[in-house]
Amino acid sequence: MYKKNRSGVWNYMDKDPNSPRQIQCKLCKLKIKYTNNTSNIWDHLRRKHSTALEANKLATQIEELDDINVSNEPSTSTAVTHSHEQHTVQIIPGPPPKRQKQLTLMNRFSLPPESKVDQFYKAVVQMIAEDMQPLSIVENSGFQKLINLLDSRYKLPSRKLIGTTLIPNLYESTRHKIETILSQAKYVSLTSDVWTSLNTISFRTVTVHFFDIDLNLKTYVLTTRKLESNHTAQYLSEVLTDVIKEWNIEDKIVAIVTNSGANIKAAIRLLGLNHIPCAAHKLNNAVKNALRSDFDESDIETDHTEDVEIMKLVKMCRSIVGHFKHSEVSTRALHEKQKQLNSPILKLKQDMPIRWNSTLTMMERLLIVKEPLMLVSMSLSRCPKMPSNDQWESINDFVILLKPFESLTIQISSEQRPTLAKVIPLLRGLLLSVNNKNSVTYTGKFLKKKLIEETTKRFNDIEEMYPSHLYSKATILDPRFKKAAFISNENANTAEQEVQKEIVDYIKPNAPERNILEQSVHHTTLTTAEQLEHSSQPVSLQENLLTYLEATVTTLRSQTTYSSTAATLFKQYMNIEFLNIQDDPILFWKNNRQMLGALYEVALKYSCIPATSVPSERVFSKAGQIVSARRNRLLPDNVDKLIFLNANLER
Repeated sequence: MYKKNRSGVWNYMDKDPNSPRQIQCKLCKLKIKYTNNTSNIWDHLRRKHSTALEANKLATQIEELDDINVSNEPSTSTAVTHSHEQHTVQIIPGPPPKRQKQLTLMNRFSLPPESKVDQFYKAVVQMIAEDMQPLSIVENSGFQKLINLLDSRYKLPSRKLIGTTLIPNLYESTRHKIETILSQAKYVSLTSDVWTSLNTISFRTVTVHFFDIDLNLKTYVLTTRKLESNHTAQYLSEVLTDVIKEWNIEDKIVAIVTNSGANIKAAIRLLGLNHIPCAAHKLNNAVKNALRSDFDESDIETDHTEDVEIMKLVKMCRSIVGHFKHSEVSTRALHEKQKQLNSPILKLKQDMPIRWNSTLTMMERLLIVKEPLMLVSMSLSRCPKMPSNDQWESINDFVILLKPFESLTIQISSEQRPTLAKVIPLLRGLLLSVNNKNSVTYTGKFLKKKLIEETTKRFNDIEEMYPSHLYSKATILDPRFKKAAFISNENANTAEQEVQKEIVDYIKPNAPERNILEQSVHHTTLTTAEQLEHSSQPVSLQENLLTYLEATVTTLRSQTTYSSTAATLFKQYMNIEFLNIQDDPILFWKNNRQMLGALYEVALKYSCIPATSVPSERVFSKAGQIVSARRNRLLPDNVDKLIFLNANLER
């Protein structure tokens, strides 16, 4: 008997029991004379079956065939004989094989499973949300051709299916994940602001900030809701109430950060919540007033010549930039001059009157391109008047004075680390920095004075407990600053007392019911004494006339114990070494959680509050791309969902 060969080739070759030296291909019925050698059958299978589905299935099997080699010749050829040592394989003429039909791609590969189609649809929706593409992209012929080239088995979902089913489904699944994470948070803070779309539709965005169970600071967009009525305090409070209830965070909110608009401040008062005015907005208003960048000359009193000079200089810079922005000839001439001087090819930047930092950027760029700009202006017939040497020095003074404000704005606008605690120390550092700047020009010196005055006026009471105690509490609970950041020791001590009160409030509900226990023991002791000493006296004579003091004394004793515990915790915290300024304060609280106990809980409460409403404003920049000229027919509900997905999808 012949030994059974386990090679995969025998799935496609048959042995003839009557002719042991002859095998037959199952696919084409070609008879091959086999003499038990090591020849490869690759040629035969590749030549006859490479275009068929069966050859594709054989690919892995063919590569493993190292024990059998079959040399295939055309069916009309004679046998090929080798030496005896190498054995021989002869191809026996047989019936000509039938020509196999080329299989189409659809027949070669089965349709994708439903799970893969769902993944494909989800990927399309995620692309639309993350890249801010219009829903109509699925109808674009170029995109359709691309998908067909990649894999023609997949068909793009229709625009209607995306809008009515796929986006809502992805929104609900993402929302459920956030709700689960948010339900585990003890404290949250909110930011909110209003944005007007290209279609003059107003939306109010609300973002939430909190620590998850691993003490990671999280930021999510909760909603971007269309405002259906006038922006009165009552209406805005109703909108915020609906959002808060939808997300079930009524009892977790520490504060809401918004701009200083009277209507939104009144709305938050109606809600009974702490309001924090956006530090970036206040700083923006301070610098704008100092620069007079959005004033007309008629708004300035004639005796305030310094204000007029500042305003004229800003307007001059705008005029120069505006000319080069609108003149292709002038811009080309400027670029040519930059090339001649081997300077970097830079464009001028226009500012926005409502954003002082854009004015700083405009002036910085003018200083960088000063030399080629002055040279090219001499050859241009319609070029605006260039600054004089004194005015260039004033522009340089402006940039030097405004740079610290830019640095502060960037630092308090971060979303990765706690920022509220940094406002007091950063403002103190800002005023010191500006005060130490040596302005060369008289206009620069006047601007320096105005910047200090405007900043001090808006942030003068930030260390005090009114109108907002949150800044001082957050600062003293930051292990990088503690009391060292305060200008006033009295304000620092007041913040310490308020923090200790919060520690007491936190300890009380979590402490054993000492009052009940003491009262129980006290009454038991008195009853026993009275029974021994006054058992024969009438009941009326046994009445304890000091009962009215018992509850008061017991409460005071408990409060004294709680207060001493809070004072001990705070003292222990103050005795710990300061963190480096660049260190993460949350890591400190994570490492000292067991030791500081209740103080840890109070610290996290204020660490989750952002110093600005910038998170909401960042949403607006994305919203402007979502509700664009290409997609201005988006329904408000879809705008809300797309902004939500764009901000909250895991990257």
